[in-house]
Amino acid sequence: MEGFKLPPSKTVPTAIVIFFLALAPRALALGSFLTVDEAYHWFERAPLFLRALQQGDFAATNLIGHPGVTTMWLGALGAAAHRSLADTGWIAYGDPALERAFLRFPVALVTALSVALAYPLLKRLLGDRTALLAALLWTADPFLVAHSRLLHMDALLASFVALALLAALVAFRFDDSGPEIRRRMLVASAMAGGLALLTKSPAVMLAPTIGLLAIWKDRRSPRFVRDAILPALAWAGVAVGIWIALWPAAWVDLPGAFASVVQYTAFKVGSPHESGNFFMGRTVDDPGPLFYPVAIALRLTPWAVVGLLGAALLRRRCSPCERLAVCALAIFAVLFAIAISLPPKKFDRYALPIFPALDIIAAVGLASILDFRLPILDFTQSKIQNLKSKIVWSAVVLLLAANLAWYHPYELAYYNPLLGGGPVAARMIPVGWGEGYEQAGAFIAAQSDGCARPVAAWLDQVLQPYICSSAVPPEWASPGNVNYAVLSIDQIQRNQAPELISRLSGEATPLHTVRIHGIDYAYVYQIAPRVKYPVDVDFGPAIRLSGYDADVSALRSSGILTLTLSWHVRAPLREDFNLFIRVLNSDGERVGEVDAPPGGSRAPTSGWQVGRYVTSIQQVSVPAHLEAGAYWIALRLYNPRDSTRVPMRLRPRSGAPDAGPDALLLSMEVR
Repeated sequence: MEGFKLPPSKTVPTAIVIFFLALAPRALALGSFLTVDEAYHWFERAPLFLRALQQGDFAATNLIGHPGVTTMWLGALGAAAHRSLADTGWIAYGDPALERAFLRFPVALVTALSVALAYPLLKRLLGDRTALLAALLWTADPFLVAHSRLLHMDALLASFVALALLAALVAFRFDDSGPEIRRRMLVASAMAGGLALLTKSPAVMLAPTIGLLAIWKDRRSPRFVRDAILPALAWAGVAVGIWIALWPAAWVDLPGAFASVVQYTAFKVGSPHESGNFFMGRTVDDPGPLFYPVAIALRLTPWAVVGLLGAALLRRRCSPCERLAVCALAIFAVLFAIAISLPPKKFDRYALPIFPALDIIAAVGLASILDFRLPILDFTQSKIQNLKSKIVWSAVVLLLAANLAWYHPYELAYYNPLLGGGPVAARMIPVGWGEGYEQAGAFIAAQSDGCARPVAAWLDQVLQPYICSSAVPPEWASPGNVNYAVLSIDQIQRNQAPELISRLSGEATPLHTVRIHGIDYAYVYQIAPRVKYPVDVDFGPAIRLSGYDADVSALRSSGILTLTLSWHVRAPLREDFNLFIRVLNSDGERVGEVDAPPGGSRAPTSGWQVGRYVTSIQQVSVPAHLEAGAYWIALRLYNPRDSTRVPMRLRPRSGAPDAGPDALLLSMEVR
């Protein structure tokens, strides 16, 4: 192939290795936690898209104005593969994690393949070693890897945009390729651009970038129209052709498909996020122009930061081709960042398409800093130098792999450690997209009463696959309706369901906190059980009696009074306390008593968990012939080792007998 300097014997095997290196972190643990958009949208859209194709109802493939067509194609392929294998008996139906893995795998495959396809283009533009480093940085970028493991649009958009830009740089003579190669690269760039436009509407930013590339290289050409304008128009024509050819809805209603994208984009551009946003510690509608600079900085890796600084400061070490490529990629990154900063709706993932460009620029900067042209890193030199080169490259791969392994499968929780990592990010930008719900659900399901009642959560569909009961909206979080409620960090940041947040975070202690890489993603609260007679009385700083019930239905037949007490643990307990119960008549005379651990012999107070409600049932023997009337139940907690009473502060009740200090008197009626 004319102008192709790199022999396939060397380029193709390296690209294959890069493909598998990229696929490994993207394809592992694909059935793990569920993201919000997948739970509420994409896991439903992909089967609907597949059904519309199978039924020939092509108009029904217009499901959302993103348009998200490539995501739905890939999800449909995954769903079809899952059904085929299940129908033949190779796998079993009914495994949600396995089904999620099948739906996600095609996205992981395509994004990994994109890195491998980009490698030969990078070699043309940057040279052998810089291209390899750029591919490795792209392969192991935690932000890109995190989204490449999901059935969503942003990683696909980033991959197609990067391929379109790199192929365009070759097509518009940013290297010394021959005319035949440039024509092929123009078509390849346009095809990738069409796929990007089929994925998400911000891909339209490719058009002005491609136009600038065409004009810049041929601005002084005497054949400007032939060399610049016509190729740019051809690029647009091929991209539009791909857009039409791969969207079945456009086959039967092209104006309607186009209008749906325009209308959806216009609506999204002018509207803030319906659930609110968060920036710099405040709940806001529009985070403003500083959002993306902060979010991008927090998502960069330390080596990308160093490389970007190197690219800016050491430009003279780069070849002219490298400088042109870096400038072009930087211009696209700036234009794209400005474009996504204009709408009020902002998320860090919307900036994902510029991350391959940033990784490539960082590779050029690192190459300048480390001087990758030294013989020590050249595979073509002596055996000793060759060995040293292999050691250095192996160290680079191991470093990048170790970083990913540390965060896997929560690459979404990666934030730049140079800026404070996750804890700082949680104070600056929205954090959490469903991660942590699976751990919260597993904790609830493991509780003895975890399956007894529904669980309240803002993102109930995200939680549902991980619990053994049903997930319900947060307004259900009241005594008797649910046993547990889950608050997530994104819910707290955006102040969703403020009444529930205020009630739980202000009055209760989480029973369980899901912490991932320094970020508290989810909090599990136990909801107070329903009690017949609510009270709020504290015994010391750690124990609160929240309610009780006195059952006298069996008193006449058996002489047993059944007392149900609901305790709430508010602080850690180290001592095993006892509960002394005395039943008094209206004159203060004792008619029954019992002395036992407040939670029963199997639940000593030293084992009570902070935030938990402990319900205990105490039976007290009293005379079966008690006269009808009002009675009092005196409760006192004490340490059996030295008989020290746990302090209880409450004003004496009118008409109540004197039961001594630190005793709580509860009323009871006997008929």
